[in-house]
Amino acid sequence: MEGKQRDTLKTGSIGEKLAVNFLINKGFRIFHTNWRTGHKELDIVAGKNGTIHFVEVRSRSRGSIVSPEQTVNRSKQRMVMAAARIYMTRYQIRAEARFDVIAIVLGPERTAGSPDYELKYIPDAFTLFL
Repeated sequence: MEGKQRDTLKTGSIGEKLAVNFLINKGFRIFHTNWRTGHKELDIVAGKNGTIHFVEVRSRSRGSIVSPEQTVNRSKQRMVMAAARIYMTRYQIRAEARFDVIAIVLGPERTAGSPDYELKYIPDAFTLFL
């Protein structure tokens, strides 16, 4: 695996661990991480107060030109929603669904244990298109 791709995967993995810890500390129950169906993936599926949350995690290194949350474009939203529909059907879930984003900017240390990061939680970042 080439260096840049390996760094991107490492950044994403660290970001997802930070996001899971954040959600647990906020009282969420984590059902799945990196749940896949075909070419679609849900980063985190969590629940709280009878609501299911499909959480898209976007991580970037400090100094990136584009903020992490700006990368959740319409195409990405559609992919997440399609995967969420399949997830809810497969597990026969009838709860209210929300689509959240956790945007993480990592400092130069780039480790899950490092305090050198900024995390932004955006609840209801996008809604289901009918």
